Amino acid sequence: MSVVMASMMVAASMATVAGASPSATGNASAIALYAKAVKATNALPALRDTSTDTYFLQDNIHTLSNPATFAFVLRAAVPKAPGGFVGVKTVTTFRLTGGIIKWMNTLVLPDCGTSNACKDAVGLEFYDTPTEEKVALLTGSASKYCWAQTQTHSLASFAFTPNTGVWLVNGKYSPIVKIGEQTLFKSTYSDNGVPMTETDSLSNATHHFDKSTYHYAATGQILADTITVIETDPTTVPTAPNFPACTS
Repeated sequence: MSVVMASMMVAASMATVAGASPSATGNASAIALYAKAVKATNALPALRDTSTDTYFLQDNIHTLSNPATFAFVLRAAVPKAPGGFVGVKTVTTFRLTGGIIKWMNTLVLPDCGTSNACKDAVGLEFYDTPTEEKVALLTGSASKYCWAQTQTHSLASFAFTPNTGVWLVNGKYSPIVKIGEQTLFKSTYSDNGVPMTETDSLSNATHHFDKSTYHYAATGQILADTITVIETDPTTVPTAPNFPACTS
């Protein structure tokens, strides 16, 4: 189990590292192989997850004058981009040490190439540690980026569970399926009361995970939808972003 949406609210939605309790049921062979792949993937110094179908971002350059006004919504909460919102690409980089997440950095970037209404969107950068989250508004030249907002872990938009890896073993597992050079794992579980079906792809060449799809059922105001996340191993070990605090 990798990163999934932990909040389905139509506000600045939260995403956390999955796995409330590391437990698994179902096919024993699949669980054993999955656990081995989890250990191998978490042992990497860095992982990068990219998705283009997770959020809509508020298209509002006026967030620069009031960082508390920016907003992004989970796509499944609405059938199409609300007025004033555009599609985005999210890129999350995890820095791991000894199989444990040390910090993570999430870029929420307006997809102006495919969003007709993308006029005034400002990209966001979230830097999370086990205790706090810093948020930068990406506007102007990179040399002028600065931390516009700092939140405690409890208020963070992209908090992660301390002392865990990116991958955990959890859910009810079906027998594995092998297609070409990939081994597919399918598991089901409940995320905040929402029935989830997760399919994870393991590369037979690297023995690391490289793709996940999350399908969640319609529940209340949440529409049934599928999120696809591509995972890569950065060729160089990333360094933590280091911006100054913004000044008024």
